[in-house]
Amino acid sequence: MNVSAANVTLVAEYRDSFTKAVIKNVIVVLLSLFINYINAGLIYTFCEHQIFNSNPRYILFVHLVVNDMIQVSLTVALFIISYILYKIPVFVCCMLMLFTIVTTENSPLNLACMAMECYVAICIPLRHPQICTIKRTRILIGFIWLTTTSFVFLDLFQTLAIEPLDFFRSNIFCVREAAFRNPSIIERRSITYITYLCLVWCVLFYTYFKIMFSARSIHTSI
Repeated sequence: MNVSAANVTLVAEYRDSFTKAVIKNVIVVLLSLFINYINAGLIYTFCEHQIFNSNPRYILFVHLVVNDMIQVSLTVALFIISYILYKIPVFVCCMLMLFTIVTTENSPLNLACMAMECYVAICIPLRHPQICTIKRTRILIGFIWLTTTSFVFLDLFQTLAIEPLDFFRSNIFCVREAAFRNPSIIERRSITYITYLCLVWCVLFYTYFKIMFSARSIHTSI
């Protein structure tokens, strides 16, 4: 048994006491409601003001907020399910896990896109209206979802092809390592995360230093 399987088994076997479980769930639910309330306020403000609707920067930001709301809601739902039902059908777990993973992987790509938009706005401001249009911003958001969804659905298709039919009829403790347990899936996931991390950090560092140097040069010339 590898380390991932051992960790899943350890999590599945460990159960909190009733009091501890209630306290944990109440705290998690209250925090999630508070976070989603703030996010809902941001979305409402965005929808009510035309100046935000026509700005690519705020469109990317509100997409990040909506994505985070979905992620928080799904994560909390999985957390509560793990205490109330403990084990759920594999198919249901896979569907919940797919949406959770997609929204999780959307966030760093969205942050990279926001950094690039700031870079264009500050370093090449004259071309910003032509490069960062509303249409291109929406296409970019669609590309983010297409990219993350494609990689995640590879896990599902590979699981459908490899796992026996009895596996999908069984109930499991719903964590990613249990739903998509094949070693090759875990290995590809690690490679994907490393690639995401490198790309996002390269974009963030590049845009940050370019913006900083541009700001310094403007300050010096004044």
